[in-house]
Amino acid sequence: MMFLEILGLTHKGMVRENNEDSFAAFCEGVNMLPNLAVVADGMGGHQAGEIASRYAIEFFVDYIKDSDADVGDCLDMLTGAVAYANEKVYEASLFDQGLFGMGTTFTAATIIEGRLYVAHVGDSRLYAITEDSIKLITTDHTYTGELQRAGIITLEEAHVHPRRHALTKALGIDNRIEVDGYCAKLSGDEILLLCSDGLTEMISDEEIFQITTSGDGLMETAQTLILRANENGGVDNITVILAKARGGRE
Repeated sequence: MMFLEILGLTHKGMVRENNEDSFAAFCEGVNMLPNLAVVADGMGGHQAGEIASRYAIEFFVDYIKDSDADVGDCLDMLTGAVAYANEKVYEASLFDQGLFGMGTTFTAATIIEGRLYVAHVGDSRLYAITEDSIKLITTDHTYTGELQRAGIITLEEAHVHPRRHALTKALGIDNRIEVDGYCAKLSGDEILLLCSDGLTEMISDEEIFQITTSGDGLMETAQTLILRANENGGVDNITVILAKARGGRE
């Protein structure tokens, strides 16, 4: 895969006082990874969610920087880095009463030689979008997601379910965690979107697809996505990372 252009934006939305989302976007690489994008959506009382998401990314990136793994082991390294970040965030929550119970979603991705590698916990999402389609790569670790996958409720019912925000898995809640790992072959024409649920709760996949394929640059596209989410209520923090191959479609 060619060199990636990566851009990230975050906004606290129209309702929340604090922004508990954090993100990191490296287009020039971290250690052996040629690029890296991470979104984390924190949760917890006071500022604990904000601290959880920030700590998680810091610990995750530190693990990558210190790793002596080679590129062929990148998926194991990504999931191992999330597990390490989980342990460190959990430990931090035990030493400060104000941080007890804090946690965060976590979605990290890198592209190496035309393959997408993802480590994922929670309900922040990663989409691969082409001119013809939008594909959700990750799985939501939510109560309603489990019900929907079991065929108990429909997608429409999940959108209005009173427990739709309840996570079944989050980083930092326990000392051990099971991390989802994904690997997918890319054509090179995709735009990748990593986002917190502050976007996907306010905008449908169809609207995300229309905005992302409008032909605007990454900055304008990210700004439009956040603006539209805020126009639709902006009830949560909104974080967007967009990535595409340099020289790919604009």
